[in-house]
Amino acid sequence: MKKVLGKRENIKILSLNSYCINEIFRQIKMSCASSLILDDMLKYSDLIHFVISCKLFTKAFKEWFPELYNKLCIENTFLNRSPYIQIDFSNVYAHMLRLSINEKKLFWRNFLNPIRENDKLESVMLVYEPISYYPEHLERFDDLINCLRNKDQLRELFVRLKGYSLESVPQISSLETLIVDARMGANILDQFCSLNPNLRKLILVNNEFYGRLSDIVPHCNQLEYLSFAMKQGVDAAEYKALAKLPRLNELILLGEHEEGSLVKLFHDLKERKVQRISIPETHVSDEEAIALASITSLISLKCCLRNDSIYADLPLTGFLTDICILRHPNQYDPEMNNKKEIGRMKVTYGARTISNEIPDAHYQAMQTNNSKLMIKAFDQDFAHAFRFRYEGAYNARVLLDNMKLSSESSMCFIEKIVLYQNDPIPNEDIPIIASVPTLTTIRCSFAQIEQMIAVKTQQLATITETEKRVDRIRTEHFEIRLVHSHESVTLILDFFGKCKENYARFLAPLANLRNLNRLEIKGKFTSGSLVTLFKGFTTLATHTLQELKAVFLDPEELEEVIKIGSLRILKSGFFCSKNIDKIAQLNNLEELNLTVHPQGSLEKLFKLLGSKKSQVLKSLIIEGTKLTSQEVVELAGLESVENLQLGLPEVQNWKQSPEGTTDNLDVFYCQKCRLPPDASPYIEHQTYVHTLNSVSDKEALTAKTHFITKLYGNLTPGNLQLLANLSNLEKLSVYLDYNPQAVENLLRTLALLSPKKLRKLSFATQNFKLLSFFENLQSLESVVYHTKDIEFTAHLRNLTDLQIYNPLDIPLWELLKELKVLLNLQCLLLDNADLEFLDIVEVTKMNWLKRLRLGLADKKFVFMLIPLKDLEVLEITSTHYAAKDEGNFIVSFVLTCKNIRSISLYRYYDYLKRDYVNGILNTIKLFRDPSKHPPFKLRGVWCDFKRLSQLDKYNVEYLELERLDNSNQNEEFDEDTDDEVL
Repeated sequence: MKKVLGKRENIKILSLNSYCINEIFRQIKMSCASSLILDDMLKYSDLIHFVISCKLFTKAFKEWFPELYNKLCIENTFLNRSPYIQIDFSNVYAHMLRLSINEKKLFWRNFLNPIRENDKLESVMLVYEPISYYPEHLERFDDLINCLRNKDQLRELFVRLKGYSLESVPQISSLETLIVDARMGANILDQFCSLNPNLRKLILVNNEFYGRLSDIVPHCNQLEYLSFAMKQGVDAAEYKALAKLPRLNELILLGEHEEGSLVKLFHDLKERKVQRISIPETHVSDEEAIALASITSLISLKCCLRNDSIYADLPLTGFLTDICILRHPNQYDPEMNNKKEIGRMKVTYGARTISNEIPDAHYQAMQTNNSKLMIKAFDQDFAHAFRFRYEGAYNARVLLDNMKLSSESSMCFIEKIVLYQNDPIPNEDIPIIASVPTLTTIRCSFAQIEQMIAVKTQQLATITETEKRVDRIRTEHFEIRLVHSHESVTLILDFFGKCKENYARFLAPLANLRNLNRLEIKGKFTSGSLVTLFKGFTTLATHTLQELKAVFLDPEELEEVIKIGSLRILKSGFFCSKNIDKIAQLNNLEELNLTVHPQGSLEKLFKLLGSKKSQVLKSLIIEGTKLTSQEVVELAGLESVENLQLGLPEVQNWKQSPEGTTDNLDVFYCQKCRLPPDASPYIEHQTYVHTLNSVSDKEALTAKTHFITKLYGNLTPGNLQLLANLSNLEKLSVYLDYNPQAVENLLRTLALLSPKKLRKLSFATQNFKLLSFFENLQSLESVVYHTKDIEFTAHLRNLTDLQIYNPLDIPLWELLKELKVLLNLQCLLLDNADLEFLDIVEVTKMNWLKRLRLGLADKKFVFMLIPLKDLEVLEITSTHYAAKDEGNFIVSFVLTCKNIRSISLYRYYDYLKRDYVNGILNTIKLFRDPSKHPPFKLRGVWCDFKRLSQLDKYNVEYLELERLDNSNQNEEFDEDTDDEVL
């Protein structure tokens, strides 16, 4: 693809790309540097003022020249208003060295005052790692510590001092997190803890701690997370008293200890509620390992066994379902979440169910009151979890040892390998890894992607039973997923990182995978072209790919795609009209979905499709660009079309995900395709690149579409009624903002010509009387602005699906009372509607409903819906907050509605707590037979847990839990086993 820089346009400064902004920085810097002023702060004052003028410039400057950013103390300008400040004293002192005595006093006073005035301060990070010793350093540090006095909003404090001791305690009483990397005495820490009774997280990185750590116990009744470096060479029995911390949930012990001396601590933790223990930097004796495994509340354990063979003798009972064994002690930096893992690997073992004869032991035990079956059920739970991970240095011998361990165990099998190294592995190791049939997930660096694709293709070539299997290869830039179903495979390429190298060239071998018939390309593909991949499909002796979904296809990629004769479904966007008409060469194409296209570019395509003797196109979806009158004329000749959709429905506020991260976004566009129709015909198609600044991940596709289409005309064709001539049309949806009268004319013409053919209709119409002419309508999606003629909805006796959008929030009672005569109605979706008591009474009269989406004016109304015993899917769209002792209404639905398959709580906060979810899971196990019922899907905002493994014996055969409060939270990996940052 030929790419050139975009032409000069009238662009606002905040819309400039990163190259332009960096050039502005460079020019201002050069101008400032020519000044004769010695003080850098004064010399570069123009640059400083420009940089801090908006957040976008501040962030861009920090990325462009981080050294100068620190040298000019840019962060200092935000000390009076930022909730999060980070101060590196080395940079501050380096600046002060160049000042006179009076200037130093003035600077220091002006530096501290904004901090004193900042009443929004929530988090402070203080770092001092000096090269030389200066006597005034500690005095300056104490001055700043004292500025934090009585900061009621301050929740987090991080202090790192190298070569100094922490001797000052700020008068802060609101801390919840304290992280200290400095020499410190027990009396200082004791004062910290006594002043902050709500302290929940304490991390002590430095092992130069003087006194007894256990002195903090009386002051830390709320402490949940404790990480500290043990004193070197000291009997660890002194830490025994830490077991008295009443709310301790997670314990990380760093450094080395006298082996065997932790037994007393572990014995005293046996009856406590601690759930996660990590001991990554020292060996654990056999006695300590047994004591650890005996802690009944423990869910996760990470340690390095002195004797690997002891693993088989550990008392693995209770909740301990996540065990990570280190081959050798590794270095771990918890406060920075930094793992020094280069050259290492991690192998994750899955577990087979102990009893295949009774997969539903919970349910059977409940039905028969058989205690032996209940014991089998608990064994099932324990075997179903991840059970075991191994971490150690990578080499083929270690990998073979892991494979041997897997083959010797009837319960364990290797399912995931993480390679932390950045160099390619030896090629002779490829067949070794490929020989593990159960391996489904590989994490690796981009340097290893070509080898890992070879591993996956070799592995799958020898496996015949793959139904319900999902294979993954994930790098720092993209993820490859292979979703297997009965005799078919879907390849998903999800791009999420920027890379300078064209990584598409490694993907071509994937085209040779057996039974591959679907390809989906997602995310932000920015490195090169996918032509090589598509050629992999076109060069096959027999074309098998039937479905292709992509964000955008450029003309060169489309040139290859149209050679794949087996394609039946194509979905993509096009920023250039070149080659679009060649889509007509796909003789088997049944579904065409155009997410965006150059305006007016479909006329020739429709003409070619309409001229075919044998038309096969059944579904046509045109999302982001309006049709022209000429295109409507040609579209009316596509007699085979059964489903026609123009535009997309709006995303409702309850379904919107958070903004997520923002980044600069490159958009490809064709200058010729953006010109008006009367422009010079001699301009050639050429691809340009435009950069959009600070675009969120959520808005990336919308921003691209808007940029491509913003110069197009906004006229509505006046001949939409011609579409009524589509003789086979059964489904019609119009979402784009066409002229209402033109759309109404289309609807009237359809009512006149063929009212009995239409099965599905999506229209923003207010004419309910006109809708009643379509008596065979099965699905209706409409907007309610009034209730005039609402009684005509009762004429639609064949209606099975009804979706109503209520933008004006009008009362729906009059509509709902008309619906109870629609005995075939199974799906009722009410958007932007928080129903009152009388509304819900009318809904409950339709006790045959299977799917229901609605909002509730009061959350207690949810219990009124439980009598809908045939309900399979329930979605609550209104915003609610759980009370302290909220009732677990989901359990009531599970017990009463025997066929309930899914409940979605889009904006219900503080409700899905760990105990609630555990209660739901246990209820499902006891009262629902998994051989007869599919897993129950629960979607919502998680409350007091982040990982699935924090639930008691989570089992996807009974419950599928999906998190809705974050754009990248619906992780397909459990964070406990996939927390690597590559």
